[in-house]
Amino acid sequence: MPITEVILYVVLPTALLTSVVTATVVYFLARKLYYDEIEKPVDDLPDRIALKVEEAGERLLPKFEERVKKGFLSALKDSPKLGPEMTVGVIESALKSMDQIMGRR
Repeated sequence: MPITEVILYVVLPTALLTSVVTATVVYFLARKLYYDEIEKPVDDLPDRIALKVEEAGERLLPKFEERVKKGFLSALKDSPKLGPEMTVGVIESALKSMDQIMGRR
């Protein structure tokens, strides 16, 4: 058997077949890894962000409430010095600010 026939009928088909099999295996592995490592975590991202925001809110809410309470009490303590009109203005301003912070406009 001449060398050209060996190359044509043995080496070339073997090379093509192994290339196709290798490419197929790599393609399916890449798809699986892509889904497990990238697509699935990205799909779960909104839920993970919402959970972290809720945790942060629960952790920060007591501090925020305490600061608001102290500020409100401080404004009430200073209210006799300010007069009734100014006190009402301060309270209204504080309530409007709270509404804006809480997202109620």
